[in-house]
Amino acid sequence: MDPLRFDVAVVGAGVAGLATALGLAQQGQKVALIGPRARIHQPSPAAPYDARIYALAPGSAALLERLGVWGRVDADRVCPVERMRVFGDAGDELTFDAYAATVERLATIVEESELARVLDAACDYQPAITRIDAAFQSLEAQASGAAGLQLADGRRLSVALLVGADGANSAVRAAAGINAELKPYLQTALVANFECGQPHLNTAWQWFTDEGIVALLPMPGDRVSLVWSAPEALAPQLQSLEPAAFAERVTALSRHVLGSLTPIGPAHAFPLRLLTVGRLVGPSLALVGDAAHVVHPLAGQGLNLGLQDVDTLLRVVGEREPFRACGDPVVLRRYERARAESIGLMRFATDGLARLFAVDDPLVRGARNAGMAMVNRLGPLKSRLIRQALG
Repeated sequence: MDPLRFDVAVVGAGVAGLATALGLAQQGQKVALIGPRARIHQPSPAAPYDARIYALAPGSAALLERLGVWGRVDADRVCPVERMRVFGDAGDELTFDAYAATVERLATIVEESELARVLDAACDYQPAITRIDAAFQSLEAQASGAAGLQLADGRRLSVALLVGADGANSAVRAAAGINAELKPYLQTALVANFECGQPHLNTAWQWFTDEGIVALLPMPGDRVSLVWSAPEALAPQLQSLEPAAFAERVTALSRHVLGSLTPIGPAHAFPLRLLTVGRLVGPSLALVGDAAHVVHPLAGQGLNLGLQDVDTLLRVVGEREPFRACGDPVVLRRYERARAESIGLMRFATDGLARLFAVDDPLVRGARNAGMAMVNRLGPLKSRLIRQALG
């Protein structure tokens, strides 16, 4: 049977894959979107919000605006972040403020499911996208230089460009023979949502403590979302706590800044790791999102980094010379070069901070807290850091 022919195949129907497929289809590419649909959280009285919450940078929101989906996000389910307060383990504070940086907001808190919902619907209404639920299985050699795909249901595809957006355990990356180095942090991220006893005032909070890195992100109303990067030895104990006891633990660790916390919905846990890939591209192939990199969540930049991948790939494909196919090696090298610095800087910053605050040494503790205090006094440096994070 002859293969089905498309300009592009995007493997992975999460946020990064959906955004990639939609953007390339809007450029006139005939796109195959491969993989099961994204999980969409259904709000209920017991769990009114998705536990997976993201701090979306303005640059990421701008991409979604260009794709025509940002305005479809439910405004009652998002919250601006106007300031951020970060505390070292000696009490030193580093504060970032949108007003001081002359920007409207530092980020927008939004549920993963809400992003997936609007992108999924937009892809359904895009006639240039063909959805295929079958799983990716393998790559096949193509004499023409195109990428050949074999799917689990027996179908075969031939495409000018294959985009791997299928997550940290990417089957596309493995099939292409791209090396990936995985380093565990020996930490577990616990995520959960809470009602708070005092207004959060659109402030994000983060504490570097002996029990890990604890962040509380503002949500609509008097609610917050927790991301606790707990040491591997402590995580099982935290997971075994009853919801009320876990909430009391978080309330104490967050110094009661938001009053008493009341759980809304269950807590979830996943191991933390650093993923570094040898290349972002291969023959007629590009990686985006978690298939291309995984960083520590302490800066909340994982999804933003993936959406920056998408934005850059859309740009280089859209600006290519008329005689080049979208999977031309020259086009793909432009994508890889354009992403190298941003990915490297984010990896260096998040990995360095995570490992620095994991060191239990009095001299190191003093130096890192002094560094936080110094940065807090340097307004121009803080403004530069904010603008880097805005995307």
